[in-house]
Amino acid sequence: MKIALLTFLDVANFGANLQAASTYNYLTNHGHEVVAINYKSCKTVAEQRLSQYKRRLCKQPLPIQNIAHKKFVAEEIFNQSVELHMCSQVADYIKNNGFDGVIIGSDAVAQHWPWFSTLKMGKQRPLWIEPLQRERRFPNPFWGIGFADSVPTAMMSVSSQNSKYQKFSTFTLRHMASQLDKMKYISVRDAWTRKMMLEANSALSIEVTPDPVFALNQNLGEKIPREESVRSKFKLPKKYVLIGLRSQVFSVDELREMNTLFLKQGMECVAFCIDGRYNYQHPFNYQIPLPLNPLDWFGLIKYASAYIGSNMHPIVSALTNGVPCYSIDNWGAVDFWGHKTNDGSSKVYDVLTQYGITEYRTQLNQGQSGVSPREIVQKLASFPTEKIRVISAKRVEIYNQMMQNILASFVASQKGK
Repeated sequence: MKIALLTFLDVANFGANLQAASTYNYLTNHGHEVVAINYKSCKTVAEQRLSQYKRRLCKQPLPIQNIAHKKFVAEEIFNQSVELHMCSQVADYIKNNGFDGVIIGSDAVAQHWPWFSTLKMGKQRPLWIEPLQRERRFPNPFWGIGFADSVPTAMMSVSSQNSKYQKFSTFTLRHMASQLDKMKYISVRDAWTRKMMLEANSALSIEVTPDPVFALNQNLGEKIPREESVRSKFKLPKKYVLIGLRSQVFSVDELREMNTLFLKQGMECVAFCIDGRYNYQHPFNYQIPLPLNPLDWFGLIKYASAYIGSNMHPIVSALTNGVPCYSIDNWGAVDFWGHKTNDGSSKVYDVLTQYGITEYRTQLNQGQSGVSPREIVQKLASFPTEKIRVISAKRVEIYNQMMQNILASFVASQKGK
């Protein structure tokens, strides 16, 4: 079949790159012709051009990690559409190019943020509204606008990124329900997104299914670097613990204490980049250099003795490889004052809930972790590695069944015409 893949494509994000590559390779491995839809809203393009202009004005080069992301996407997801900026352009491209089906997802493509839900209390600006791109507001192409009624479309392991669906208007929910009714298949990545969609239409059948990165080993196979190659390339200690922080969550002294505690167990801490640059100081002897290929990034986690840090995809990558991990969770809804609400909306919390290991997580709240290095090291000593490997193997089975169901829905739709 000829299949369109609509997800976040040209983005400087390790997890986004890997999930897109995983889906693309699953489909091509099974003999399908895949075209990745290169959708960027007009606002996103304008922001990128403004950023480029400012860099040129200040004689600043494009960050080297951004270049690495672009190179990876171009090489691993090489069959792409032209760049499309509007709903109508995406719809016309899909309807006029003979696609047998459209897969939307994975990633946080099912977001919607009413303007008042982005009202913030800031330090420099007492009250302000966070400006958002069209990609993060309904309606947009990620909801099948303009094509789902004529080309079989599936939403696959999509996420709302803790969108505050309780504040959606009746009008918005009604129109969301109308679009969701046009889908041949719907699955979501987390329970929060499932609740959001059921709020729009309680009669929908919606499964919670794995992120495609859980099947990266299967889908990319030999493309994933071998352990000896990773160790040689990055000159790693025999047993290493990756530390991936978005900010100075722990002081340099606390990180030194953490490293000392791991050294007593024959392991050594390694500073690890999760957001394109290092935003914290550390006392470690090792730091992974940039630029970093996303597959090397995955391999570094795969062969680690443990991962400690923020973001979702490092945790997903650790779990799928049976690597002990502890989340310094930066996700989840915040209130007007910027405090985490701890309402179950965090996508990391949801993943750890599915594994039954939420105790290997602390909620990051206004830059404070609320946990000491000693507590983390002690907790990781009892990580249930074998249990995690069994669950991860089952999640690959669930992923494969999901993909089979999506493709079967396309075949059934074509037969029904």
